[in-house]
Amino acid sequence: MTNRRILLISLVGFLIFGLLLGGKYIYQKQWVDVTILSQSQEIPGVVSAKVESHNGLKEMVVKTNQLTNLRQACQILKKVAENVPIRFIDSRNQTLERVLGQMQFAVQEGIASGNFTVMAQNLRTQAENEDVNLELEMDSDAIYLILNQGPAQLIEVIERNGQGEFLSSEKDMG
Repeated sequence: MTNRRILLISLVGFLIFGLLLGGKYIYQKQWVDVTILSQSQEIPGVVSAKVESHNGLKEMVVKTNQLTNLRQACQILKKVAENVPIRFIDSRNQTLERVLGQMQFAVQEGIASGNFTVMAQNLRTQAENEDVNLELEMDSDAIYLILNQGPAQLIEVIERNGQGEFLSSEKDMG
């Protein structure tokens, strides 16, 4: 009789554990994703946002379409992401990728030397020479860079102290 009670209690315990684990999974997939999506879509230029797992690591993937005011958008997204790294998906083209690659010299030099006014002037000159519109902002955490050329847009957040809050942006393949 005692063995049956232990068996019954064990089965009920496993059942409750399974229900709780399943409930947690559903909560994370349904309610948290819906909250992230609804809060992120209030940001002009954000099409969608969701938390995905890549190689066992979570990241928030934010798909954009003509985003403006990147610094403000990043501040809002950091609150929504709750310590999950953020990756922007943009509509870049090869010209914008090449220009960003050329700009990296000035950006890294500016971060290393702390001479951000010279960095900003160099970036603006490079953008003008390539007929690309540049939106550049900065705070104590990162340099926020948007390159626009017609319908194409490249978004990049370059962290100054390597905090790991933002991952390299990628082109929208969809």
